[in-house]
Amino acid sequence: IIKSMNPNRYWLFVPLLLVSICLGVSATQHVQDHREELFLKQLSDGRVLAHFEFATRWDMHPLLLAAPQKVNHYGLFPKSLVEVMRHYGVQELHLTLTQGKWRTRVWGYPPRSSPPGAELWTWFLPGVSAEKQWKGLVNAMSGLLCASLNFIDSSSTYHSLHSFKPQGAILGNMTQSQMRYAALPREKVCTENFTPWTKLLPCGTKEGLSTLFSALKLYDSEYHSLALHFMPECVDSECSSVRVKLLQTVSVVFLPSIVKNKLSWSFMSLFSRTLNSSCSLASLSRVALDTSGLYPAAAVKPNASWTQEVVSAGSTGEWSFYDVANITAGGERFNLQVRANFHYEMARPPLVNVLQYLTGSEHDWGGLHLEVRNGHSEELRFIVLEMVPWFCRVYLHTLQVSTGHILHQSYTPAKDRLRPHTLELFLSVPPLSTAVVTVQFNRAFLKWTEHPPDAHHGFYINSAVVTTVLPRCPNCTMPQLAGTVDQRELVLVLHTEPILVTLPTPDFSMPYNVLCLVCTIIAIGFGSVFNLSTQTLKPDLTKKAKKGLLSTVLSMLSFGRRSAKGEKKEEGEEEEGEGSKENRRTVLR
Repeated sequence: IIKSMNPNRYWLFVPLLLVSICLGVSATQHVQDHREELFLKQLSDGRVLAHFEFATRWDMHPLLLAAPQKVNHYGLFPKSLVEVMRHYGVQELHLTLTQGKWRTRVWGYPPRSSPPGAELWTWFLPGVSAEKQWKGLVNAMSGLLCASLNFIDSSSTYHSLHSFKPQGAILGNMTQSQMRYAALPREKVCTENFTPWTKLLPCGTKEGLSTLFSALKLYDSEYHSLALHFMPECVDSECSSVRVKLLQTVSVVFLPSIVKNKLSWSFMSLFSRTLNSSCSLASLSRVALDTSGLYPAAAVKPNASWTQEVVSAGSTGEWSFYDVANITAGGERFNLQVRANFHYEMARPPLVNVLQYLTGSEHDWGGLHLEVRNGHSEELRFIVLEMVPWFCRVYLHTLQVSTGHILHQSYTPAKDRLRPHTLELFLSVPPLSTAVVTVQFNRAFLKWTEHPPDAHHGFYINSAVVTTVLPRCPNCTMPQLAGTVDQRELVLVLHTEPILVTLPTPDFSMPYNVLCLVCTIIAIGFGSVFNLSTQTLKPDLTKKAKKGLLSTVLSMLSFGRRSAKGEKKEEGEEEEGEGSKENRRTVLR
């Protein structure tokens, strides 16, 4: 095109060339990298766990990212999300949207533990007022992912320094005032949340592993969880430099088809799709299958690109890896298939497990009962975080701990309609024992305007959060769960199920009945008075005076007699008329 143009017009390309050079320099100054991975694991009861991870890294310091004049080219990072993080001074953000129940006793530990509903916790940058920025951040994330996070207010916001420590690099001194946590157990997850989540991916749903996403299949599963993690990350083990990392994950549990004790599943049966290509912007695109968890004599097609023995927190497993870019390079479709003979096996429950339920049968008093089980042969220390809404008034003197002792205790009382209860315990649990934590509370009376539309459904108490460090993890589902570099220890976070509490509920039908009755009485009374007060009464002289009751009865009787006589006269006249006619006929004859 340039050769065919007039040489005098070459100067038109100079601005375009300068802009291209500037964009290239800005892009090369901060290198970006994107990787996509899919982990598949056969669970003990025959179900299949599919865990997607999309990691995008940007070699830019978070403090530089917070300055608007330092960022001119976003590259692989979603601009909408980065602008929200920069505007509100966010250092680390974790958001999960979960639907379904993770069966820890059967399936083992989840890839990333999250409670049902929505969960959001954030660390703000040093010097940023979290009290002022929290509400705006919640509303921005609510609009970004089409979720109901805007219902989060001060009465459902918690502060914790030990249970939710930063998962990325630490920038400066971290205090409890920089951290905010909130959860919505009632939040329902649907395609309205999944669609904007996929738009944050560099390739969207056009290329790569994200082409397997089928909303019909994902939301027909027994368990699914969307997650969004934004955090700073150390480039090396010495943390000489810091970069920004965005991690998007999807965890889904499918129930494959089992016919005549024959278990079979594939990409086509799980997702109704196959892989046709890898993401062109990704430096790594692979699928990993846990072959050590398959049933004996399982047939897997096609053959793996390579196999590797993975050691994670004391447990060893053999994984088969598939390079999606090489498999689909010639336009071939990648459809992983597994066939095996199914036989049900009793799963060994995890050595560490938690359970929480509600006690009490009255509508006034109640209690929380938490069990923390330590099945290891050594003593473990736990951090237990209980978050109770303000309308359940906790009495701290009723706190009891059996089979274990409290090392440290932190309690923040609630303020009505302003702040919830926060109880954080450091427990030491002996080996092969179960610690029981109980506390009593009193149900408060709410205003009738504070009840939700489905008031008789009840209110939720957030899931309890239990944190510990495991020496080994034989029940871990994913190999990347190891929390330390040497992969000999694991920081485990577990969530209990949220608790449904019924509060004293007014009879909402009574106001309706009262309104109907009052409106009817007012309409009748007011209508009569209004009719009398607005019309002028004039005597009607043309009408005769009304008769009494006796005269009316006599007139009716006289009218009946007259009508009877009239009928007899008519019959006589008719007989006379017929006789005269016959006489006339005889005379004529």
